[in-house]
Amino acid sequence: MTWAIVDVANFYFSAERLFDPALRNVPVIVLSNNDGCAVSRSEEAKALHVRMGEPVFKMRDMIRRHGIQLRSSNYELYADLNRRFNAVIAEHSDILEIYSIDESFFRLPPLPSGLGDVASAHRLRAAILRSVGLPTRIGLGPTRTLSKVANALAKATEKIWGGVVDLHDLALRERLFREWPIEDVWGVGRAPAAKLRPLGVRTTADLAALPPSVARDVGTVVLERLVRELNGTECDDFHPEPEALKGTAVTRSFGAPVTDLPSLQEAVARHAWRAAEKIRAQQLVATRLIAFAHGSRFKANSPSASRSVRLSPATNDPRIIVARATGMTGALFEPGRAYTKCGVLLEELGPVAASQGDLFAAADPRASDLLVAVDGINARFGRGTIGLAAQGLGAREFDTKRSQKSPAWTTRLSDIPVAR
Repeated sequence: MTWAIVDVANFYFSAERLFDPALRNVPVIVLSNNDGCAVSRSEEAKALHVRMGEPVFKMRDMIRRHGIQLRSSNYELYADLNRRFNAVIAEHSDILEIYSIDESFFRLPPLPSGLGDVASAHRLRAAILRSVGLPTRIGLGPTRTLSKVANALAKATEKIWGGVVDLHDLALRERLFREWPIEDVWGVGRAPAAKLRPLGVRTTADLAALPPSVARDVGTVVLERLVRELNGTECDDFHPEPEALKGTAVTRSFGAPVTDLPSLQEAVARHAWRAAEKIRAQQLVATRLIAFAHGSRFKANSPSASRSVRLSPATNDPRIIVARATGMTGALFEPGRAYTKCGVLLEELGPVAASQGDLFAAADPRASDLLVAVDGINARFGRGTIGLAAQGLGAREFDTKRSQKSPAWTTRLSDIPVAR
C-alpha cells in the first residue's frame, strides 16, 4: 500500500475566503487569539512580506497602505471544514489518520509499476475542491515519512508538479533529496539537525545515506527509524511525535486586564474544565495540578504567581480539578494588581486503567456515568453546552478578543449564506 498525506493550502485563510467573495484577490491575514499576530496569510499578503507570527501593531501602516483585510480566528468554522474534507478522503480510502487540523494521512493501492497512484491523488484533490471548496496538496510515498517529505515538496513546487509529488520513484527521490534541507524533514528538529551538521549531514540525501547505527547514536532509535523510512523501509512503530501525553495546558491571554478575584477565578475555572475535558478524551488522569496568573510582561513589577497541588487519587473529574484550581487562584491573587493571562496545567498523566486508588479517599460511584453523560451532551450540542456554575455564564469582558471574526457559516442556521 502507498502512504499519502493531504494538507489544505493556507487552511485558515482558505476557509475565510471560501464564503466571503470580498476576500478574493486581496491581501488577507488571519489573526491569533486576541487578534495579536498573523497565523495565516493569503498569497497576496505573503507578497507584501507579511511574516508568520508578525504582531499586528507593527503592521498598522502596511495594513492601511495596502488595504489588507483582517479576520479573527474562527475555530468553529475550521473544525467543521476539517470534518468535511476528511469525510471526502474517507470516500477514497479505507484507512484515514487525522494528523492535524489541516492534514490527514491515508492509504492508496500502489500501481503495478510500483509507483504511487498520482491520478487518484489528483482526483481526490478535485473532489475536495468540488465538495468542500478547499485547495489541497498531496504527497505520496512508500512510508509515512516519505509521503510527508513529498507533501512538503508539493507545497514548495506546486506550480511545477501540480500539487502532487510521488516519492516512489527512486531516481526522483534522490534528485529532490539533494536539494532538500534536513530541517524540513518530518521529525527532524533544530536539536537533531545541530548534531547532524558536524557529521556532514545537511541535506535529506545526506540523512538518507547515514548508516542506521550512526543515526541511533546521534538521535536515538527514533532517528534510526526515520533514516530507514527515508530509504523506503516502513517502520510500523515509527512515531516522531511523543507517543504518550505527559502533560496538558490550557492558557489564554485576557481580552481586557482582570483586576478582581471573582473574574480571575471564573477564567481559571473555564481553563480547568477544558484541561480536564482534554485528558478525559484520551482516557488519562492527572496527578499534579498547577494554576498560574500573571500581568503584562511589558510592564515592570507585573504580578506573576503560580500554585500547585497533588491530586490523590489521580483524576480527570472536572468538579475536583476546578475546585482545586479556583481555590489556588485565591492564594495567588494580589488585590489591586492587573492580570493579563492565566492558565491551568495538568501533569504526571497516566492511563485511567492503570491509576492507583487512595485508601483514604471515598470514591464517587456515580462519577463515571455522570462524566460520560456530560461529555455526550457537549459532543452532541457543542462544547460548553453544560458545565459548572464556577465557569460563569455567557461572554465576559476578559474573554479572548475576536473582534473581526467571520460568521459561523456552516454551524449556525442564522449564519448560513443565502443566494438571492
